Amino acid sequence: MYILMVRSFFLAVLFAPLCTTAQTPCVAGLAGTYPCSGVDLMARMTAAALGTTALNDCWGWTDPDNGHEYALVGLVNGTAFVDITNPVAPVRIGNLPTHSVSSDWRDIKVYNGYAYIVSEASGHGMQVFNLARLDTVTNPPVTFTENAYVATFSKAHNIVIDEESAMAYVVGANICSGGLAMFSLANPAAPVYVGCFSQDGYTHDAQCVVYRGDDVQYQGKRICFCSNADTFTIVDVDDPTDPMQVSRTTYPGSAYTHQGWLSEDHRFWFMNDELDEQNFGHNTRTRVWNIADLDAPQLLGYYDGATAAIDHNLYTHANLIYESNYRAGLRILDVVDPSTVSLNEIAYFDTYPGSNSASFNGAWSVYPYFTSGNVIISSIEGGLFVVHPKFSSRIPLRVFLQGPFDAGTGLMRDDLRAQGLIPLQEPYTAMGYAHVGGGGGESTTALVLATTGNNAIVDWVVVELRDKNDPTVVIATRSALLQRDGDVVSADATTPVTFPVPMGLYHVAVHHRNHLGVMSAELLPIGPSARAWNMGNGTVPLHGAEPTTNVGGTAVLWAGNALSDGTLRYVGAANDRDPILFAVGGSIPTNTITGYHTEDVDMNGEVKYIGADNDRDPILQNIGGTIPTNTRAEQVP
Repeated sequence: MYILMVRSFFLAVLFAPLCTTAQTPCVAGLAGTYPCSGVDLMARMTAAALGTTALNDCWGWTDPDNGHEYALVGLVNGTAFVDITNPVAPVRIGNLPTHSVSSDWRDIKVYNGYAYIVSEASGHGMQVFNLARLDTVTNPPVTFTENAYVATFSKAHNIVIDEESAMAYVVGANICSGGLAMFSLANPAAPVYVGCFSQDGYTHDAQCVVYRGDDVQYQGKRICFCSNADTFTIVDVDDPTDPMQVSRTTYPGSAYTHQGWLSEDHRFWFMNDELDEQNFGHNTRTRVWNIADLDAPQLLGYYDGATAAIDHNLYTHANLIYESNYRAGLRILDVVDPSTVSLNEIAYFDTYPGSNSASFNGAWSVYPYFTSGNVIISSIEGGLFVVHPKFSSRIPLRVFLQGPFDAGTGLMRDDLRAQGLIPLQEPYTAMGYAHVGGGGGESTTALVLATTGNNAIVDWVVVELRDKNDPTVVIATRSALLQRDGDVVSADATTPVTFPVPMGLYHVAVHHRNHLGVMSAELLPIGPSARAWNMGNGTVPLHGAEPTTNVGGTAVLWAGNALSDGTLRYVGAANDRDPILFAVGGSIPTNTITGYHTEDVDMNGEVKYIGADNDRDPILQNIGGTIPTNTRAEQVP
């Protein structure tokens, strides 16, 4: 690792002059001469610095062995490989020349350490390049040769890869009527042609995935979502030898169905049409489809941007849409609520100053998936831009506790706050909870606790971010405040809970000191999005069996865990009933005490063992109500 770090340092020092524009923050709407909002310029490399006269597509790759980040940049005369690990001093490692002749169109995708490159240049076929070679270069830039060549077709417009299935789909080629030409990547160094879908003719671009959306009929199958010039076409490619068209849908205002990308939950499709701005005179238009029924996708509507620029490519990440809109550059949209087509532009970086008109100049494509948060933009004339959106990683969250919940109002009571019992400092560290990732020790103010109404504070909770691949691994935690309307907020009570982690998808868990915690079954986006995730209304699937109970139509966390050990028990060892009796004195069950206690199951500020509104009965009720030996376990792994 030390050698790799030294290598990166010296490469950055020796070859930084190839970067023609240095780091420039976005201040008062400009990063140097480039219009911007919320996005800093880290570096720019001109087309000449990349060894070409013009750019086209771009993609990215992160070396799994050392974390180095690389921009793979499509050029008219080949492909450039740029190390952007130090984003303010990118280094061109080398170029892979075109296999045949130059072309304005080139496309690159990556699987398992290999890059796959196609072009509309006649005789180009598919180039296969082993990206591990990038780390062996000591005197850049060099001229590479391809590791392998696929001659099954002569030219193609695009290549699509389903990494989970190890499948590549070449589209717009001179075979298969321009439709989905399918290649197995079981051996990444040697793609094998395995099937063709030509029923709907030419496909311009596509996204192919193992589908996990709402349509049960197709869940778990390999599905391609295709932009076919005049239709949105969905194809079942689970059996590449016998692909089946699922649907073919036209839409009003169609000019050239160009490209699209799925929401991360596979419930919506965001699509651009490359010629509608020019043909019909409206601003940049992003269409939103509901794909709950793949046999009959529904166009919900569209979002018109702030400029007249043509849209070209878009990608989704952490509930945001990153668009490359030619003369308007990179535009970043927050998907506030796709079901109502509620999109909102929150940041931009314009690589073509001076004009946002509907012409084919400027940003061809973007790549937003680097862990560093850096984004690359390939600008046709302007070169490679490395930019950094100034986003925080946060999650607007809503959750409800059974103890203080009032079904009549749909709110929780704030008795603890009203009685001055909520501590200014989070209680979980003192209880033995092991915070990670910088969490713990959060404190609030008396002014915050003086707030009344729907935003009055109910209590402290803990929010956990868990690994997307292994939800038993807790990556970061925060103690947060819970408001009466269910909003979970930072200790200032005004902002969502924020974490020092890269934007992306995580499992999210919420814990309370005397309620059973919950965890999202699906991955939720952590980033700047204002989209709220409500664990109380069924829109966020939760992990496990009966993770919550229903009170008046609201899913609430199970109350009664007086021992804070993740299991409700009424009798036997480590039960939650006896601590209530001990709290009131241990011998006189009619005694009560007031204060901030985990034994106060209903959170009214009073611990009570018997009588009306006691704290013992909810425990029995929540384990079934009749068999006291039953238990209920928290559904968090």
